[in-house]
Amino acid sequence: MKQTVLIVSALLAGFIGGTLGTYVARTYEQAHPEEVIRARSFELVDEAGNAVSFWGIDRSQNAVLAFGSHWPKPPAGPSGVRATRRLDNPHNQRATIGVTGDSPFVDLRAADGETRMRLNLNGNEKPILWMADEHRPRLWLGIEQSDTPGPQDNDWSLIFYPEVLRIGTRTQEVAGQTYVQGGIFVSKERMKYPFNLPK
Repeated sequence: MKQTVLIVSALLAGFIGGTLGTYVARTYEQAHPEEVIRARSFELVDEAGNAVSFWGIDRSQNAVLAFGSHWPKPPAGPSGVRATRRLDNPHNQRATIGVTGDSPFVDLRAADGETRMRLNLNGNEKPILWMADEHRPRLWLGIEQSDTPGPQDNDWSLIFYPEVLRIGTRTQEVAGQTYVQGGIFVSKERMKYPFNLPK
């Protein structure tokens, strides 16, 4: 009988101690919430468990907040299993906000994984926006870099490829003064499309 009382007392003491410890820990956590949460990446998943958003370092070593396709679903393979589209792979990212090196960028990609639009800052922190179709880049807007890019580059252009239209401004230094001059180029030549960009 003594042994039974000792066992019951020990179990009861353990239960009370565990309950009290849990209560104290929860009270402390509520009074002192975590100020910093650290992780390698975060994923938002849909009801089927497929990642639809990714926040972390992708395979190209860019820090990104990326969004993938929610519809249509990935095609089923030969075994009938649907492939998972990992969003740490830039090819699977449909919309991306990120930083590459020290330069921020925004990318929009088509279902084939190819970039159709990119907005970024170049190495000298001047903006560039370009858009493409399924074949080639078609429009460029922003700073036009020289053969030796640098902070002095200050020519701005809107260019349609193949280069049939260019609207822009050119900056010149004359006798210590800076001047800006506008210009328009229009080609009347008819060009075959798709075209090959010069290498």
